[in-house]
Amino acid sequence: MDDLFPDCSHPRLVNGVTIIGPDLFARDPMGKPLSPIASIFPHHRVMVTGRGIHGMQVQAMIDFLRRAGPPGEPRELSSDEEEDIYRNAVSILARDGIILIRSDPCAMEKVFAADDLLQNLLPKERIQFTGIQRAEVRRKLRRRGESWRISPAPHSTEDIQRFIESSRVQVGTGASFYYNAPTGGRYVTYQELIKIRPLLFTDPIEALARLEEIYHLTRLTNEQGARELSFFLQTQSVLDTEDLGRLIHVLKSPPSEQNAAEARYLFDRFSSAFARAAGSELLIDSPKDAAWRTTMFCRLYDINENEIEEWSLGLSPEFRLNVRWLPGARISGKLLFEPNAGHRVRALMHHYWQVQPGIVSINVGRVEKSQTDRDRSGEQREVYLVVLGLADGSEDIRIVRMIKWDVMHRVKRGTPLHQAIAETIQYRDYIWDRLRAADELGIPKLSYTEIRLDEDVPTLGHIPVFFFSRPYVSGIVTDKIPLGSYAQPGFVMRLSGLLGAAAAASLVLGRACPRSGHVFFDDGDEVIQLGADGLPERLIIADITGSFTDWSTPLAQLLPHCLWHLAVHLDKAKQSDIPNAELKASVAVFAGNLANEVMRMQRILTQPGSPLCSLFADRTSEPGGVRHRWQSILHRLNETNIEQLLGIIAQSDHLKAFV
Repeated sequence: MDDLFPDCSHPRLVNGVTIIGPDLFARDPMGKPLSPIASIFPHHRVMVTGRGIHGMQVQAMIDFLRRAGPPGEPRELSSDEEEDIYRNAVSILARDGIILIRSDPCAMEKVFAADDLLQNLLPKERIQFTGIQRAEVRRKLRRRGESWRISPAPHSTEDIQRFIESSRVQVGTGASFYYNAPTGGRYVTYQELIKIRPLLFTDPIEALARLEEIYHLTRLTNEQGARELSFFLQTQSVLDTEDLGRLIHVLKSPPSEQNAAEARYLFDRFSSAFARAAGSELLIDSPKDAAWRTTMFCRLYDINENEIEEWSLGLSPEFRLNVRWLPGARISGKLLFEPNAGHRVRALMHHYWQVQPGIVSINVGRVEKSQTDRDRSGEQREVYLVVLGLADGSEDIRIVRMIKWDVMHRVKRGTPLHQAIAETIQYRDYIWDRLRAADELGIPKLSYTEIRLDEDVPTLGHIPVFFFSRPYVSGIVTDKIPLGSYAQPGFVMRLSGLLGAAAAASLVLGRACPRSGHVFFDDGDEVIQLGADGLPERLIIADITGSFTDWSTPLAQLLPHCLWHLAVHLDKAKQSDIPNAELKASVAVFAGNLANEVMRMQRILTQPGSPLCSLFADRTSEPGGVRHRWQSILHRLNETNIEQLLGIIAQSDHLKAFV
């Protein structure tokens, strides 16, 4: 143990914290961390650092307390006192300049006490909490207004690779393992085991030490019930360690040619069993290889890679690994901002603090990557997730999206400031016009509110910045439905019916890309909600992006694109062994609901005194203006022939394999 805690006999006091062991982030001459892990004892204001496992650090703490008595009179600790020290220890991990505190959902108060202690040594922004997948941990941090301090999951391939590389640790020998920060468990790979084989001949003492370490750690569990070390295998695979135990026994026996031969035999037999259990994809440690990287990442985050779509951060799948929580504020009678909170986050928090009384916490996260694959060139994109904690324990989740073409976007393109402001306000009004039109057509959508911030921009002065806020709706985006869902009888038929009505809404509103004319449908805005039977029950159009872009192309010419999307869903169901009869019925349900929805809107248009005809009548009628577009959309709707649409569906090349 002295090798693991070389400074154990020389505790030092730093800013009121007693440190036993190397400094955090210290490295040895080879550049490897001297303190990859540490244990905090908040009640005693002590931190034990070093390599090894946390159980060893708890023992070091007990030894320290025993030596704390008068010289020559070691202090005796009762078994209850020792158990209390073990129970109240808080495990931490040092990684890339950041300290990760291992969260304990059942004892977050001691975790927060360790956080307070660490802030005597490090800035708050360099201290994070594990537990991104634990609902109770997330809830308690949200209540503190500190969602931003949960250690974020990597958001890109490059981030995941760096995360895996930084997870490599050693315990007491030269063997390297991959460390799971949330649980404290480790993984040994086949490649790491194979590195030991040449040591059987060149350095048998080190070989024995590494094998004993692996064998011993695989039999230990930590305070969270996690194995200290597990073999990196395919899901559901197991590895018998009997040969490993026999190998260690042979290596401890007196050296002889016979023992050397038996050691080689046992090692090769055990390593072959390891290889079979790991499978070909996991034999070589390669973060650049997708299969190995994904499997290791899932193990280090406790994700079952066979059920990755079911993993939840409390949000729908399209938000997973895609929200970066930002420094904000705690609420204690007023907003108490973190020093590193950004000005826009502060402004958004002030807005909700003023318009929604009774909130007890606010957390703001930035949605990192667009949830659709659309061409967004030339657009400003800034989307936030705002979680408002209410006094009754519930939460109001909002999606806050900045206007696509804002003042700064126009100024950067050379538009004079006064004109840029005027055009931005006109565009804001145009958004409201399209939402109003959807309401008049009876298209189900979400309600929106406007947030206006006034920001001071150097050299420009004050400019308005517009955001649109809408409720977060739980469910599954239709283009991201897990493949396994299609195997359920009735799923694709229910889905097809909902998609038929949604296609009608997209076609009538002329939802399309302003650059390519590509129809917007089933590509990120439609959200289905499932019933108790697991079947699609409701579809909500979360955003009517692109409405009024195509106001003249006949629906019959736009429809085939929607049919291609339907075919994609039907093909997934076919791959899941859904019978042809259900696939054919699904096409019929799609066609029927699309036709019914178009006819419903036609009836609204043709009824006497229809409000659709007078909508925007107070606007000018210049070509391309909102009034001109709307009148063209209504004319197209009125001229649409339902039988023609049904005929296109019946003769569609996209659907012929299913009808």
